[in-house]
Amino acid sequence: MMPSKIIFLLQATLFIFMVACSHSITPPPLTNLPLRQQFRDWRSIHVCEADQKLVETELTRFNTFADTFLEDTSGKTKLSENQQIALLKLSPQVKPLLDGFGNLIFQSPSCAFAKNARIMSLVRRASGLLSQSRQRLEQAPELLWILEEGKAIDEWKKQQPSIIAKARKEWCPTPEQRSPAPDIFYVSEDENLRKEWLFCDDTKMVAEPGKEISLILPKNPPRNHRSYPRKLYFEAAESYPDSQIQRPPKMNSEEKEKTP
Repeated sequence: MMPSKIIFLLQATLFIFMVACSHSITPPPLTNLPLRQQFRDWRSIHVCEADQKLVETELTRFNTFADTFLEDTSGKTKLSENQQIALLKLSPQVKPLLDGFGNLIFQSPSCAFAKNARIMSLVRRASGLLSQSRQRLEQAPELLWILEEGKAIDEWKKQQPSIIAKARKEWCPTPEQRSPAPDIFYVSEDENLRKEWLFCDDTKMVAEPGKEISLILPKNPPRNHRSYPRKLYFEAAESYPDSQIQRPPKMNSEEKEKTP
């Protein structure tokens, strides 16, 4: 056997071995893709020696994956809040996939299949998606923190009606026990700094940033209803302890740092 043929066989055997030993990467589950779609790890093979059809297929699949990943982590997705949180928590699994396809994209222009216009069009698109996806991975902890805090605020808001009803029952006197001054039974301040003071006689005060405080009298008071002088409501609101104002939960810096 000629030495050149031996070298060729060794090279071919080495290539087959490397392809066979390349391991797959499991991307995080996305809504528009199979839950465990497999991708080649392009870090472990010589890209220029890969089958041209395989390169084209893998680039097409990567572009679809990256498009979906970017959409589903954009904040403008149809995914539920819980689904977005679950996806962002899994986002670190995307990094090996991006690293592998980064090698494929980097090597492709020097390969023989670079003459194929279809493949190079896919490479250019993949390059842009790769850059955006890496940036999104850097943003993932912050996005996750925002979503989890938003979820906690939504839960707090859902609980407000029952909490207000309980506070009224526990704090407000009966109509026969009219106080000399208006009684505040509940004060809250939301995430936008909108503050509400609720009085036992169904009067409400509202303060919003950049606006004057408004005093809202009950729309359909009972016949025996008697409002207090306007200034007494303001005095009661002004003297209400800040420590007793109910506010939505807010993640502190330590909790933020723990976000994966």
